[in-house]
Amino acid sequence: MSIQSKSQRFANAVFPHVLEVADGDPTEAGKYKTLCKKAGSLLRNSGLMQTLAFFQARGQKDIHFNILTTHIEKELVNLEILPENPAPPNRYLFEQVRHSSVPVYMYYTREVLHLLNWHKRLCDTLIIKD
Repeated sequence: MSIQSKSQRFANAVFPHVLEVADGDPTEAGKYKTLCKKAGSLLRNSGLMQTLAFFQARGQKDIHFNILTTHIEKELVNLEILPENPAPPNRYLFEQVRHSSVPVYMYYTREVLHLLNWHKRLCDTLIIKD
């Protein structure tokens, strides 16, 4: 087994999720790409908790918000940042963040920002539709 950098591990966690979206419905892929490109700045400006709450609210109407939230949750679990997910999808990360201490909240914020950066990069590469 080779040793990988943090960026390599994060890119490998994100790649199959973005590829799955890219291979699906082109209209939804375009919406997902747009969301991924904007999500990092939304998180930096509003904070992790507010961003997740916004994604939950919008996810009731627009499926790509739910898809991105589910992807981030799975990636955090696969990277062993979050423990295995016993809660329903799209609520687990929200509940973990809601109950975390300030240092853990900041840690989650940094890790989610890193993931969103890879989502944005890989969407630009794999999703053709703008």
